[in-house]
Amino acid sequence: MSCLAIVGRHAGRLALAAGLFWVGEIGAAGVEDFTFVQASDMHTPMAQSAATIARITNLTQIDLAPFAIRVAQPSFVLATGDLTEFGGGNGWWQEYLSYWKHCPFPVHHELGNHDNTWHANINPLRVAGQKPYYSFDSHGCHFVGLMTPTPQDPRPSVSEEQLIWLEADLKKTGDQTPVLVFFHHPLGGSEFASRYDSDRLLDVLRRHNTVLLMAGHSHGYVSRPIGGLDQITGGSTFGPNAGFSVISVKDNWLRAAYWKFADAAPGFRLLEKEIPERAWYPRVEIVSPHVRGVSKSDLRIEVRLGAAPDTNVLFTVDDEIKGELAVAGKGSRCRATGRADLSGLLPGAHYLRIDFTSQGRAISRSTHFYYEPKDSRAAWHAYLGASSKVSPVLQDRVMYVAAHDGVLRAFDAATGKPRWSVPTGAEILGSPLVRAGRIFVGNGAGLVLACDLKGKQRWSFQAGEAVYSAPVAAGSNLVFGCNNGVLYAVNAETGTLAWTNNDAGYAIESQPCVWRDKVFYGAWDQHLRCVDAATGKLVWKKVTEGVLKAKAAQRYYSPGDAAPVVAEGTVMIADRNFMLTLFDAETGAPAGALPKVAATGLSQDGKFVYLRRTDGFLTKIDHTGKELWSVPAGLNSIPVAPTEHQGKVYVCGPTGIVAAFAGEDGKRLWQYSAAPKLFVMSAVACDAERAYLTGFDGGVTALKLAPK
Repeated sequence: MSCLAIVGRHAGRLALAAGLFWVGEIGAAGVEDFTFVQASDMHTPMAQSAATIARITNLTQIDLAPFAIRVAQPSFVLATGDLTEFGGGNGWWQEYLSYWKHCPFPVHHELGNHDNTWHANINPLRVAGQKPYYSFDSHGCHFVGLMTPTPQDPRPSVSEEQLIWLEADLKKTGDQTPVLVFFHHPLGGSEFASRYDSDRLLDVLRRHNTVLLMAGHSHGYVSRPIGGLDQITGGSTFGPNAGFSVISVKDNWLRAAYWKFADAAPGFRLLEKEIPERAWYPRVEIVSPHVRGVSKSDLRIEVRLGAAPDTNVLFTVDDEIKGELAVAGKGSRCRATGRADLSGLLPGAHYLRIDFTSQGRAISRSTHFYYEPKDSRAAWHAYLGASSKVSPVLQDRVMYVAAHDGVLRAFDAATGKPRWSVPTGAEILGSPLVRAGRIFVGNGAGLVLACDLKGKQRWSFQAGEAVYSAPVAAGSNLVFGCNNGVLYAVNAETGTLAWTNNDAGYAIESQPCVWRDKVFYGAWDQHLRCVDAATGKLVWKKVTEGVLKAKAAQRYYSPGDAAPVVAEGTVMIADRNFMLTLFDAETGAPAGALPKVAATGLSQDGKFVYLRRTDGFLTKIDHTGKELWSVPAGLNSIPVAPTEHQGKVYVCGPTGIVAAFAGEDGKRLWQYSAAPKLFVMSAVACDAERAYLTGFDGGVTALKLAPK
């Protein structure tokens, strides 16, 4: 039973009057009795999942045995991700939907990492009439579905534009309406970029009467509080835990039990709690630093606690610098103040967390800021209001960038001042292309746009599925891949179709590579292909070394998300077994392989290749695969290429540590923290004066290459 359930009505009133918590009376007004089901991790086309879902669709009244009550037929189902095994292509999304065809009550879907990696189901979900994150009201409660898997990437993240939407959505509910939230990845899991990724979502949810979090992913069924909120996981519809959760609201009590497929009734008690009248969390406000504020020396910290602490008020910066704040005031007017010495940190973005307890409850609040001492390389920061994995592009002192919110934006490259923006209607994951006075970009609804350099649309082309592959120029054409497995060539001037290559058996996600009269592209069907740039006709195709070495499920290890490069007639591509395979670009003859490689970047002269390695190293090789140097660089398996510019190599680690190395010998030249321990999945772009990159904090950072 939750600790909320033992607080009496009069105790709640006293606590509220004292200004300690928003507890109020136990028992939310206006909540009706109802039942719903949480089903998770179906991994279509698993046959057992079809059978489990068939049982759900035939449910009537349910014996909730662990609580000795009978509850009504479910009002709806919440499906918490991994709906498909290998994304939504090859008919798997349609097969998943067919499992629910005869369901007599609504099904609300959320995506998991298996749905969003090889062939993201965002667009199929959109076509079915549902957004990737959304809310609805039922029986006096407010339900929120969130998308925690990153688009076209298996790692979980909480995107900036989603947080902005959530704050606006929950603002309408006030602090009394019970809020129930469902998503795929359990909050607090180690797969997130850092604790801050979960904390900033919890900071939003705790301001409201959030009574339950429902996650999937683990295939287990457990109840485990996170940050003061109750969180349960929903098992799986196949495998040893095959089953689903039944959640009942009856007489203002919420009860959850897991029903294994082999059992006659739900048998495992997950959670029982009385629904409170309003949120219990105090109004904790970090007055200083302001979110995205700048500190040039020591960090001044000021916090309105909203409740009297009964322990020390502690702070931590990036989980590296820790200290205690001084407390003054009484009750809800308590304030905590102090300073943090930042001199041991890299310049750039960092996050701050405040922790204390009040009335025995753990309280936490977080924010992020910039530390920019006199020697900082920061030229400017711009806020997109959306996460981005798109590398900026530069032309004539203008920086162009796009983001998860589907907006293409232009900024003054010297100052960061916005120039214009164009909404495209769906997420953009591939970098734009600037060519011959136009800018080209594709989005998740399959729309490819051509705009002039002032943002005016010149033409549009509709592909068959999401276009996450960044376009490249091949003669008079643009070439790009599509999630329907088609490689398109479109005339850059008119937007008319020039040719297609339909040889790939699954999604094409990464940017193609053009060399002489050939186009090379990888796909999530195990192959690297070479096609004629003029006609799209297949020249050769090869399976990569990592796929050949995989013992099972070889398609999972395809060369699907890292772009190929060609150096001195050798084409190289990394696959998801993190093997780099080398082929003769003309014939496709194998020319070697190297392990532990996530992505490749070509030198400006086209003679050398820089490797992003999964062991953290940045490595330089020649066209034969011979290692020239290798240095530790804090890298990982995110398939983002190193960038060479004017003899220097730029890379960014998974949580924002961008570094420059000498191209000749690998000597580290400088470092900067471009994100507050959140994912960075964009390559560094450079012009003559600055380096630019985006992050999942919703920002763009410009760094001076040679600060005075």
